[in-house]
Amino acid sequence: MKKWKFLTAGFLLFGLMSVASYTTIFADEEQEAEDPPPVSYTIETNEISGWPQGPAIDSATAAVMDIDTGTFLYSKGATEKMYPASITKIMTALLVVENCDLDDEITFSEIVYDLEEGSSHLGIQPGEKMRLEDAVYGLMLASANDIANGIAEYMGGSLSGFADLMNARAQELGCVNTHFANPHGLYQDDHYTCAHDMALIAGAAYRNPIFREIVTTREYTIPETNLTEEERSFLNHQKMMHEDEEYYQDWCTGGKTGYTSQCLNTLVTYGEKDGKRLVSVVFRAEGADVAYWDSTEIMEYGFDEFSSVNFEKDGTGSSFYDIMGLRYLGKASRLQSPVWERQPITYMGGWLMLPNTAEVADLTYEVAARERGRTTLSCKYNDWPVGTFVGDVQTIYAPAQTVFDKNVEVAPVQSDLSGDHIQIESLDEVLSQTNTIFETGYERVMEYTKNHFLSVLIGGTIALVILAVLIIVLIFRCTSDSRIRRRRKQEEQERRKREEEIDRMTTAEIEAELRAVMEQERLKKEQEALAQAEAERAAEEARIMEEKAHETERLIDELERERQERLAEKNKGNV
Repeated sequence: MKKWKFLTAGFLLFGLMSVASYTTIFADEEQEAEDPPPVSYTIETNEISGWPQGPAIDSATAAVMDIDTGTFLYSKGATEKMYPASITKIMTALLVVENCDLDDEITFSEIVYDLEEGSSHLGIQPGEKMRLEDAVYGLMLASANDIANGIAEYMGGSLSGFADLMNARAQELGCVNTHFANPHGLYQDDHYTCAHDMALIAGAAYRNPIFREIVTTREYTIPETNLTEEERSFLNHQKMMHEDEEYYQDWCTGGKTGYTSQCLNTLVTYGEKDGKRLVSVVFRAEGADVAYWDSTEIMEYGFDEFSSVNFEKDGTGSSFYDIMGLRYLGKASRLQSPVWERQPITYMGGWLMLPNTAEVADLTYEVAARERGRTTLSCKYNDWPVGTFVGDVQTIYAPAQTVFDKNVEVAPVQSDLSGDHIQIESLDEVLSQTNTIFETGYERVMEYTKNHFLSVLIGGTIALVILAVLIIVLIFRCTSDSRIRRRRKQEEQERRKREEEIDRMTTAEIEAELRAVMEQERLKKEQEALAQAEAERAAEEARIMEEKAHETERLIDELERERQERLAEKNKGNV
């Protein structure tokens, strides 16, 4: 009996321990299954003195940036680490348009299958060939992850190699909390960015005219390929640019959507209104509708509460543009930028993005860069960056120089002010700077053309007429030069032919030919002498005939005079 009692007690104890253990494990699973409490991030721009109060949105973090000045108009947790999802593809597309010829052909490999199940794709097959331009449209508008992998392998040799290119470009753009690990944005713990950095990347991309053409396209069709007989057609996933969508906004020009279950909804939106070009970024929105309405709210806040202002102050000398009378160009003066310096001899100025209620007295500045006698100033409104100025070193550093109509004592420069040397780190840097100059120039020219179409049309017509005249003159000049060259070439050929004939002749033949030539020369001289004598005889006869004619005229005149005298005497006698 005791034995059975012990066994029964053992079973009961084991059962109690099992229940306790199961309860503990179940409780731990429930705890792990709970989502972490949401983090409420601060809207940093609402804490700036005098800055318009921005809307409180549901998205975890967000930013709105003016594309032309780089000014952040709205910032909510903008430097907090976030997972970007498919808006990553903006950086992927930027690297392609900056470094590749879009007419080149890309051949996809097995890497198109290196994706998690259920992710967006276009059904690209290994061995399929496609124009790089078509691939980028598929990447941006259809958010094709298989194309993203193919592009990464095409440019970087592998996904990790391409990620290195992405991170290097992010560093060049001034990103502060970004690390890319793949080209498409599918979740990885070490693939992250922030609203601030994503706005910098998206702004740089939009300033590229090729990228801007792609991202603002509403619909695109990829033609059939070597492995696909059907065309692939798709719409831009950014619904704010489609008129038949409830989220439509007339100022929206394009953007990029993103979603994974870990990242939730992310959205980049581009917009243009009243001469302003803005980009917004929202992270971790719980639903696409939240992402769209939050983006709409903060973008309209940017358009309504801020203005682009051109401050300028002439120095002691006249600028080239004053001398040439080119100040009428208006907004085209935005070519005056730190990248492409179009500055007078002593001039300081630039474009700033300021609140509509901003006071000039609230503006301050500090030296940001200096090269070749020019200094770039970083301007701030109540300690918040609002743009840059570029000016002549001596003008800026003059004691008590008035800046923004306000006397400011400028701190002395700690290094040589001559600024005669530029240090270039590498050839890549030179090429990058040159590329940036041409891109900036193209964008400004296109903007001026859009705003002053009639002036550009008239000027372009005049330029075409002048060019046509120059081309016609050049054609005639080239034709004349060509005739002279042909004649000289023919003479040279005849001379060589004659030399060859002489080389084949014997001495007797040469002497006979020389005698014939001498005889011809003698006959020619005799003929010339006879012709000259004949001409002299003819001239003498003409002279004699002219003298006789003069003598005859003289006699006729004398006879006529005598007749007139006799007639006069006869008339006198009759009287």
